[in-house]
Amino acid sequence: MRYARHVPAGFQTRPPRSRVLELGVEIFFNRRKKMRNMAKTLAGSAAIILTGVSLARAETIDIVVPFSAGGGTDMVARVFSPGFGKELGATAVIRNLAGASGSIGAGEVAKARPDGATLGYLPIGTVVIQPVLADTSYQVSDLTPICQTTATPMFLMVAKDTPWNSVDDVVEAGKNKRLIYGSSGPGTIVHLAMAAFAQDAGINALHLPFAGTGPAMNAMAGGEIQLFADTSTVLEGNDLKPLAIFAKSRSPEYPDVPTMDELGYPDLNFAVWQGVFGPKGLPADDVAKFSTACEKAVATETFKDFLQKSNTTLSYMDSETFSQFVEESQKSTKKLLVNIGLAQ
Repeated sequence: MRYARHVPAGFQTRPPRSRVLELGVEIFFNRRKKMRNMAKTLAGSAAIILTGVSLARAETIDIVVPFSAGGGTDMVARVFSPGFGKELGATAVIRNLAGASGSIGAGEVAKARPDGATLGYLPIGTVVIQPVLADTSYQVSDLTPICQTTATPMFLMVAKDTPWNSVDDVVEAGKNKRLIYGSSGPGTIVHLAMAAFAQDAGINALHLPFAGTGPAMNAMAGGEIQLFADTSTVLEGNDLKPLAIFAKSRSPEYPDVPTMDELGYPDLNFAVWQGVFGPKGLPADDVAKFSTACEKAVATETFKDFLQKSNTTLSYMDSETFSQFVEESQKSTKKLLVNIGLAQ
């Protein structure tokens, strides 16, 4: 005879096997639902974190200057950057990366992620000359032109005690004897301007490079060189005589100095220009936004006053115009470098 099992109060008997299976399935799906909810929560948290990183990146913009602090390019960039950052609602931070004639800094810009967090404030030599002269890590096509900020024209200059008072005087002298012109180094914009002039004027001229403008000016004072090309800063700082300006229009500061264009040399346009660049692939919306901010930054009284005091010429170009200009400048520069034997 089987007796019923006594179950103490407060306890339950083991459920039937079917109920056990049912409970197991229920527990399994409950756990799966909890894991799914947890995954959604983690995904949401990740999105918040990523958004935070993006916002943080947008609040600070690195502007790479490819030369040491205190140089000409650096000084202009430091006066330009606060207004630029203000228009973007960000802080523009100058980062100096000097070396290899500016190629190290420009290469850093070229390889940066195209997210607008890293831009470059670059001059003509770094952008269109060095990639032709040297085996740089970048080409012009690896950079996105955003805006031009300045373009200071160059002058053909001679010592004040020279008998030459015009370009025609120089050309006549250069056809009768060999003239010597100096530069601040092979392949610099100074060298290119003088080489192009000698070529177009058909004069017999020899290039004598120096390790910078200072030594070249000493050579000019000593009669070692007879011709030089540079900006008005060098002209005024060394009490030289300007014979022509390498530009399409006359300088307001030197209204009596004719342009090379007026004198029959329409292709001789040389200026020390600077501008803002980004890496290749920078979104069009970002380019437009940066270009607009650039236009407003160069229009500030602080920036204009600095340029006036430093004999630097304001010359804004938007991204589209500047892109065309850089492309044309790169082609003409390469052609000239090949013609004077510095490139193939």
